[in-house]
Amino acid sequence: MHATITAETWLAEADPDGGHAARWLRAARLVVLPLGRRWCAVMAPAHDGLAAAAGVQGPTIHDPVGRSVFFLVPVATPWADDLGTRLLGEGHWLTVPSPSVLEPPGSYWISPPDGSGLLVDPVRLHAALAARHSGGRS
Repeated sequence: MHATITAETWLAEADPDGGHAARWLRAARLVVLPLGRRWCAVMAPAHDGLAAAAGVQGPTIHDPVGRSVFFLVPVATPWADDLGTRLLGEGHWLTVPSPSVLEPPGSYWISPPDGSGLLVDPVRLHAALAARHSGGRS
């Protein structure tokens, strides 16, 4: 449970009003957070993102309704919006579940944050997605 509290604090720091984010995470188990402040997100189609998630470490959200997977990556990550992906940064917002939400319904963490600040390595993520597009499909 301590890791979840630490992860909630880490997530709340992405909001200019961390108290607001913390209240939403506790009460509603989700919060809409701005991207580009503490981290950005690479959005991938679910069929590719779910496969790629197995090959990377770091905070990863699955949105089954939107059929997307979001990988939290460092701010200022260089990214080519190829392979059906898109880098979301400043000016974008992401609905983020509480770190304790690990299954549907709704958005959930495939790999929740641990509060350490670890983010998905964009080079490894791109390689995992590229492998999927170059014949690694099952």
